[in-house]
Amino acid sequence: MTTPQNPPLPSPPFYTISNINNLRDAALSSGGLTTSSGASIRPGVLFRSAEVSKLDSEGWKAIHDLGISHVFDLRSKPEVDKGWKGVTGEAENGDGKDVRAGWEESMKEVGVSRVWCPVFNEADYSPERLAERYMKYMGESTDGFVQAYRDILMHAGPAFAAILRYLANLPRPGDEDMRKVGALIHCTAGKDRTGIFFAILFSFLGVSNSAIAEEYNLTELGLGHMRDEIAGRVMQSPGFRTYALSQMAGKELNAEHLADALKSNADGRTNGAEVVIPEEVLEKGRRAVLRMVGARRESMFGALEMVGKEWGSAEEYMKQVCGMQDGELEALRRNLVVES
Repeated sequence: MTTPQNPPLPSPPFYTISNINNLRDAALSSGGLTTSSGASIRPGVLFRSAEVSKLDSEGWKAIHDLGISHVFDLRSKPEVDKGWKGVTGEAENGDGKDVRAGWEESMKEVGVSRVWCPVFNEADYSPERLAERYMKYMGESTDGFVQAYRDILMHAGPAFAAILRYLANLPRPGDEDMRKVGALIHCTAGKDRTGIFFAILFSFLGVSNSAIAEEYNLTELGLGHMRDEIAGRVMQSPGFRTYALSQMAGKELNAEHLADALKSNADGRTNGAEVVIPEEVLEKGRRAVLRMVGARRESMFGALEMVGKEWGSAEEYMKQVCGMQDGELEALRRNLVVES
């Protein structure tokens, strides 16, 4: 439902399909992304969204009608499993029906293929690693986001390479072969792993940092209608409780204590007696959570600056971490940049 707090999303770049959030053609941001030479980024190919596990057959048909033929899933196995539990009801009662086979069949029937290319492996979802990432996203400055995005980039070589090579092998713009070839890239919220992938790609193609940051910031619109819901879930987590208790004690959030809280929750153990958290601590925590689920322009500016310092350029990142060759990079430019 549209309200003053939840206005309709601008279309383009956004598309509204039931059971999928933050869906947009990234090339159509701000009226259409352009390069420093004035060329346009090819529309109808570079789509992004939040996770797709709740799409039904009608939803997949609508996805295919947009021109999408391949879905690239950047989530790790624990996230994929958690997403399915939300669909089947296993999270509540353990009796959920396994609908995955039918879901995959309905996707394939309309001509869409799924490519699973996780950025992080299962070991990266240990309580210790989750605690490290949680702390990076909770800080008031953008430094934590920049560190988190560096961590993503260090792990993402094979995942990003799979997407880049698909795009490098597309038919050129204007070729007679105009079958549906669009790629939909997503993680859980379509914000961090997806966001830094598009930042690297667009930077390589010659899009300005300011335009990349604006495109990234659109996720705040794409997830705006569910921001409070996401924040509420985070605030019920053991990690948030540990954060709040550290604030009450006037201490910095400690990664070791946070990891222990996550372990306790996973083991079904309690975290001690119930503590009433003061309203001012809850409000400070809520602001921190909203930063965590946000997509601030300054976070992306910081991430792009980090890429320059760490690898020299997005192109060098693609070569050094993703293993892309010169011919593949030239094919990417040829396929995704439309000269005026």
